[in-house]
Amino acid sequence: MRKVYITRYGAVGDCIHASHLPRLLKQKAGFDYVAFEYNHKGFQVFQNNPFIDKHIHYEPSTFPICNQPISYLEKRWKLIKEAGGFEKHINLYRSLEYGYIAMEDQNEYYMSSEYRRERFGKLNYYDQTSIFAGYPEFIGAKGELYFTEYEENFVKKRFEDYRDNFVIICNLSGTSKHKIFYNAEGIIKKFLSQHPKAICITTGDKNCQEKIEFKGERIINTAGLHPFRESMLYSKYADMVIGCESGLMVAATLLGAAVIQLMTAASIKNHGGDFENDFSLQSPCYCSPCHKGPYEYIGCPTFEYLGLKYPLCIKFCPDVILERMEQVYDYSRERKKNSPAEMPALR
Repeated sequence: MRKVYITRYGAVGDCIHASHLPRLLKQKAGFDYVAFEYNHKGFQVFQNNPFIDKHIHYEPSTFPICNQPISYLEKRWKLIKEAGGFEKHINLYRSLEYGYIAMEDQNEYYMSSEYRRERFGKLNYYDQTSIFAGYPEFIGAKGELYFTEYEENFVKKRFEDYRDNFVIICNLSGTSKHKIFYNAEGIIKKFLSQHPKAICITTGDKNCQEKIEFKGERIINTAGLHPFRESMLYSKYADMVIGCESGLMVAATLLGAAVIQLMTAASIKNHGGDFENDFSLQSPCYCSPCHKGPYEYIGCPTFEYLGLKYPLCIKFCPDVILERMEQVYDYSRERKKNSPAEMPALR
């Protein structure tokens, strides 16, 4: 029996960008048994995957700074590989971060945007992860998410109430300052005023609920209330999903939703610009895409909004976003008209 052991600790989007590997390792690389080790955020992505034979849940750090020395992790990986009789260990620890995104303690972070765009902007993260895994022939694969029958039925039942509506999922933020849809309220409310059948479901974490979530007519607030897997599944059945680059947006794109990702640090290409339902916008900021992974935002231009400073790259023009939303509105209505009985299928 050929056995392979994969390690990937990372944010939700990072893990989704590795979610195509289990199937391909079995169907194309000839492995019979796949063990996948991931952290809590990976648990949101990899559970129920039928191509994973053994799930190993391990939390090595508080992301992004590893609290355990790399020497400890290396010993742990070696022990698991040998004890489990694994032929191969595919180690994706800090693969995209550091390997295809310039972090603040790397020289590349302080080099020119042109250099980083040439080095980090050519491939989407699925393809680059396949290369990191040692399988460049896997280029072209897309991510996979698997939901239980209970999860599917639960969300479908909720969407029965919205059958006659045009449903927008608005993701208010990701985990970093350059992933905040800071002016969402004005944009969404203007769009709703122009489309009486449209409704908006806001998503995000508890922090969003307290700081940037907005209320109003035909706005359903769910930030901090729903499990992340439920939010991902909501996006599968929505007519439009909009928000800054984040794990939820990556999930929505691969699930077939019509998605407007507001891209800041990464490029549209990085996050799946090859998907037919991708209507993403690149930030007009001169330094976007920067292909950086900022945490302290060293050297980043900023602007002030309501007394707070934000990275300049999140400052999209509202009129440009509204114009793109109108494009998606027309596209989604036409798609629904052509296949009224179908919900968007898993891609």
